[in-house]
Amino acid sequence: MSEEGGHDERWVISYADLVTLLLGFFIILYSTAELNVTKFEQLRFAFAEAFNVDVKQGQNGESPFFDGGTGIVSGGSIGLPDPQLDIIRNRVDRKLEESGFAIGTIVVGRQQDDIVIRLADHLLFPSASAELQPEARDLMRVVADVLQTVPNAVRVEGHTDNVPVGTTAYPTNWELSSARATAVLRSLVDAGVDPTRLSAAGYAEFRPVASNSTPEGRAQNRRADIVIISPPTAPAAPDPAATAAPQEGTPGE
Repeated sequence: MSEEGGHDERWVISYADLVTLLLGFFIILYSTAELNVTKFEQLRFAFAEAFNVDVKQGQNGESPFFDGGTGIVSGGSIGLPDPQLDIIRNRVDRKLEESGFAIGTIVVGRQQDDIVIRLADHLLFPSASAELQPEARDLMRVVADVLQTVPNAVRVEGHTDNVPVGTTAYPTNWELSSARATAVLRSLVDAGVDPTRLSAAGYAEFRPVASNSTPEGRAQNRRADIVIISPPTAPAAPDPAATAAPQEGTPGE
């Protein structure tokens, strides 16, 4: 039985050269192309949502891929692997739209590894008051629906500008910011969020996000921040010794 030309594979060398040239061509195209931020944002969200890969903060030299310097960097946990910032933002926007609110009413951003859902105080409270406005209840239900999709602990923060409040109910901004944080927390509990995941803190005017020297800056500082804390933590199990019934005996033993 004869064997004729069974080992002629010189075409593989030409094919490999073609693949190498194509690879070099696409590398040149990529290196000379301008970054399309919108498409990159969509790609980032798609990776996180569809493939559950980590989305870290990253920069290209001195220029951030996005506002705040976030970009696609896969691998390694950053404390909040799923959901990530864009997943939370997408869920908030979807819930806002379903509830009839304008997208962008609630701002979602990152604060180190934590994710912050930020609400301006005029959406929630009358001036110098910690009583939620009736329309704010629907907005808090939007936030509660989103919070119930993540396992993380949540801290509700109240913030004010540096203008003294000086009312009988709230002598200083400490009392006002703490009361507002508690009011937001209670509305989340009423909307179905597990209270064991929640805590509240009032920071008065001492954690501003803008300058208090302008009306616009003071408006930004008057806010309620709902912080999704990283990493996810399960509620601590109760200490059996602390919950045990007291033993009968001599007082002071």
